[in-house]
Amino acid sequence: MFHPLTRQHLESLITIRFWRRVIGFGRYVGHRLIKDRCLQTAGSLTYTTLLALIPLFTIALTLFSAFPMFSDYSAKFKTFILLNLVPDAAGKIIGVYMRQFSDNAEKLTALGTIGLAVTALLLIFTIEKTFNEIWSVRRPRGILARTLIYWAALTLGPVALGISLSLTSWIYHHSGGLISGIQVWDTTIRVGPSLVMFAMLSLMYITIPNCYVPRSHAIIAGVLVGVALELMKALFGLYVQAFVTLKMVYGAFASFPIFLTWLYVCWVIILGGAVLSASLSYWHGDAWEWHARRGTRFEQAVRILLALSEAHENGVLLHINELRLQINVGLDSTLTLLDEMLECGWVETTREGEWLLAAAPARITLLDIYECVEAPLAAKEGRHMQELAERMRTPLQETLADYARLEATASAEQPA
Repeated sequence: MFHPLTRQHLESLITIRFWRRVIGFGRYVGHRLIKDRCLQTAGSLTYTTLLALIPLFTIALTLFSAFPMFSDYSAKFKTFILLNLVPDAAGKIIGVYMRQFSDNAEKLTALGTIGLAVTALLLIFTIEKTFNEIWSVRRPRGILARTLIYWAALTLGPVALGISLSLTSWIYHHSGGLISGIQVWDTTIRVGPSLVMFAMLSLMYITIPNCYVPRSHAIIAGVLVGVALELMKALFGLYVQAFVTLKMVYGAFASFPIFLTWLYVCWVIILGGAVLSASLSYWHGDAWEWHARRGTRFEQAVRILLALSEAHENGVLLHINELRLQINVGLDSTLTLLDEMLECGWVETTREGEWLLAAAPARITLLDIYECVEAPLAAKEGRHMQELAERMRTPLQETLADYARLEATASAEQPA
């Protein structure tokens, strides 16, 4: 009786510890959501989306019309967008206006299409800027690279969707009657939007930030955000049905505030997913508490240089993901410290995201590290402050090589 009881207690303790970690990590994600001003940014993106939504929709339909093989799927594409982008309460009027705008797509000249594309690109640039701030990226992509990448996404995205619809139709026609057309289309309508949403969100979290993002983190965030959007869509519909105040006040124009509110909620959830994806690297070893339990940025920088020095002695390069696991710090914090030390000329990186030591440890002092990642340790005014700063600088004149030897000696003297 004693052994099963002990095992049960251990399982209970593990479960309690796990949920405490989940709660603590959730608080950390919420703190980052507020710190990164995601709620305010969602409002800005809402109005930017309102301006860029019709250009995006029109460009997609224009590309569909450019390929005769996709002409039969234009109506299905419109239905797909309206069913999954616009809530039912706002779908009727918004859908009418979107159809009116899209019907004029064939009348656009090449110059007009470019103008709409520029409007759509401005929205994507705003999203990229927000994502880079969430991931603490210090060096965004160049304007030429950004334009080429997102222009390709704007043009190839609708084409890829058209090819997928054509492939579905081809499979049905060559199945010999084994697959019912209604079943295929019903399955596509029910399952397809969710899979497309999960894939698009995951790709956004992987490709938009100009930094390394683990695929598993992006996929987890993409799936959770996709599920949250589906749940919010259902709850939003119930809310609009229960509270008819908007319809009483705005009448036929109630669809517009409903649509704006829906866009805002969507952006809050999407940005929350970006924060979650950027924060998942802190889950390992409770790294979200490093600022409270594991010292300052100075200590983290020293640990990074020691890890790179050891790897250099062993003749290996450390990928950013391996490095942050060794020092048990979040990915974006590790990358920020590495970028600062890169400017000092102490580290270098490869195109594959691997890092190496570029300066001899004997030439790097602890004072250099402190002033690189914290602040210059000096006082310009006040004799007493100058003397105090000088006394603080003296013990930090020790080199990184000397500190590494002291660390090795201390580790060897510790009892096993």
